[in-house]
Amino acid sequence: MDVNGSGRRSNGSRRVSRSSRAQANLAALAAALFALTTVTVLGVAAANGALAGEFRDAGERHAATAVADRIVADASPVTNRSNVLDRGAVASLDAAALRSRYPILDGRSVRVTVDGRVVAAAGTPSGGITRRRIVLVERRRNETVTPSFSGPNRVTLPRRTPWVDLEIGPPDNVSVSAVRANDRIVLRDPGGLDGRYTVSLSRRETVQFTFLANSSLDRGDVTLTFAPSNTTKARLGVTVDD
Repeated sequence: MDVNGSGRRSNGSRRVSRSSRAQANLAALAAALFALTTVTVLGVAAANGALAGEFRDAGERHAATAVADRIVADASPVTNRSNVLDRGAVASLDAAALRSRYPILDGRSVRVTVDGRVVAAAGTPSGGITRRRIVLVERRRNETVTPSFSGPNRVTLPRRTPWVDLEIGPPDNVSVSAVRANDRIVLRDPGGLDGRYTVSLSRRETVQFTFLANSSLDRGDVTLTFAPSNTTKARLGVTVDD
């Protein structure tokens, strides 16, 4: 080391020290810039991934909500009325029906469940978004009543039903001129009703039939066939996966 007589460092030594510090600062700055660039790139990639995932989730949510709402709608081919699923119609759902009725599912996998049981699927959803609706599942089975009349020719259906088939076949000396459902005349023929007739009814009221005839009817003169409703509460699920 070069020193002068007073013990001070020479100008050459000071220049070397400053150069070393500058190089060290440059190296630190380069390392910091590299770290910042790496973090920025990773952050942008993560943000892009999250944004893409959010768009995908939004599409799945929209599709699942739209399909669930349309399935339970009053005009749906699988409902008897709003939020009341027809058991037979639901059982007939398949992949082709889902694709044709709900174009929003194009290119997406979908699964429809009732109380966790898969009733229809298109594709194989592995994740996705699920929308659920509380519904009633309605089943109808035909029942037949052959009334024994006592007094007035009246019979009350034991269950509510949207329709009834009446088979009227009185003996030759008896003529049924009209049939009344509660206070409404639903069939009339002054010459006499004889044969099979279908009558539409309100599903919201219990119906009493009155047969207007010139004499009392006996068992077997009238037969009524109807389809009462049996409903159970269930949970509909629609899963959509892109």
